[in-house]
Amino acid sequence: MEEAALMFQELAYSDSPPVEWNGRYQPAQSNSFALVELSNLQVQESAWRAVVEKRLNELLKLRKGWDGHNSGPVSSATATFARAILRSVMTDETPPPALVPANGGALQLEWHQQGLDIELMIYRATDAELTVHFHDGRPSIEEQSLATDFQVLSGVLEELI
Repeated sequence: MEEAALMFQELAYSDSPPVEWNGRYQPAQSNSFALVELSNLQVQESAWRAVVEKRLNELLKLRKGWDGHNSGPVSSATATFARAILRSVMTDETPPPALVPANGGALQLEWHQQGLDIELMIYRATDAELTVHFHDGRPSIEEQSLATDFQVLSGVLEELI
């Protein structure tokens, strides 16, 4: 479910020039039509997405034994799950997490700022644990299992904005 970063294309019966997509389609002529190919749709990326994608691509290319203990790279299923989680909890203003590989193809996402230590360990798709330490005296969240509901993570990340 990756968002592409190319332009909208218009196919028309006439020789009318392509119309750039700006959120809605308005045909140049009444006899024209448009087909949107999702792989060619121009999407404005958030700053955090570029950082996350660059780092995920690096982690997916790790060689076996990167940690000295025969671990492989972050698995593609884990990376896909991480992307889905982040798309569901991040806003344009949320700072990007640090992405740290873990053994067995797992991935840890970390935010350490504004009096919060947030760590999301993703073991595999639908298997993650959230740990949050608050520096203002609130009780910590310790290894809370997360599979499909990330409201707790979303709420904590709002404090970083």
